[in-house]
Amino acid sequence: MIKIIGCIVILGASTMAGFIYSERLKYRVFQLNEIQRAIYQLQNEITYVHSLLPDAFKSIADKSKEPINELFAKTSELLSDNEYENVYQAMNSAVEFVKNKLYLNADDINVILDLSKTLGESDIQGQNSMFTLTIANLKKQIKISEEYMIKNIKMYRYLGFSFGAMIVIALI
Repeated sequence: MIKIIGCIVILGASTMAGFIYSERLKYRVFQLNEIQRAIYQLQNEITYVHSLLPDAFKSIADKSKEPINELFAKTSELLSDNEYENVYQAMNSAVEFVKNKLYLNADDINVILDLSKTLGESDIQGQNSMFTLTIANLKKQIKISEEYMIKNIKMYRYLGFSFGAMIVIALI
């Protein structure tokens, strides 16, 4: 009886682990879409409203969802406190601060950090061209992550169940 209960627990836990890992793929796509939306808003804040960078980041943080809002709020806070010399250093520190909540990979984060390297360094036209490049790169990353999600979400779910079944069979 205990053996059967143990097998059910192992099978259930491994299946749940597969489902949890597959959800991470969905969260990555969601967060990339949220970052893209935030970048569009940041472009509008800088281009049309002519907000200062800390104020623009704060405004974006108020309009964004978790955990992306924390990223922009922390960047705004670091820029307001003059803790860093440029936007890149502040954004990099903010990424490290919220990294455990982000489901983004290194390429996704590099797209954001590449934009931050040029923010506040050129005129409005230069900023707009960098925003255009960043949005194009984000769209590419979103497409890659959606294809990866569609291709692998079922695999991770079945793999979790299969791994649990393999353990159960080995125990019996």
